[in-house]
Amino acid sequence: MNILTQISTHLLDTLEGENWTDVNIMDSLKDVTVQEATLRTKASPNTIASLVNHLIYWNGVMMQRINGIRVNIPDSNGYDVPDLAGEDDWADLKRKLVASTHELADAIKKVDEKRLQEPIVAGHSSTYKNLQGTVEHLHYHLGQIVILKKLIKAGI
Repeated sequence: MNILTQISTHLLDTLEGENWTDVNIMDSLKDVTVQEATLRTKASPNTIASLVNHLIYWNGVMMQRINGIRVNIPDSNGYDVPDLAGEDDWADLKRKLVASTHELADAIKKVDEKRLQEPIVAGHSSTYKNLQGTVEHLHYHLGQIVILKKLIKAGI
């Protein structure tokens, strides 16, 4: 298995299971209601829903970078989740996360290995660091989601 396939697989494993932490995004979100997903706690300026939206946003940023497009990141950085009127909107946001992550995983597998040591776009770190960083990024926010969920479920 080549490195790009490994990165792609690890990204999906972090989303849907079988990664080294035995915790994944979708299982962690399974029993989170829209009220819980949009609840702001003292522990973080972000809600679970805003973290999910941020991940969707960054999947799009990485898709653009893979395609050689330099992206200007706004101050909101994708945390500006649209209003979720109910469980259907929350389910839709989660579906968008799954779809965007699968799209990114497929794109990663198609990157030319010769690009791995080159900047992904001018002025950025290597393609490898950016692609591997997507997995690290997902794990980082998975941890935040797990902690926020525990606090919310405990009523803290």
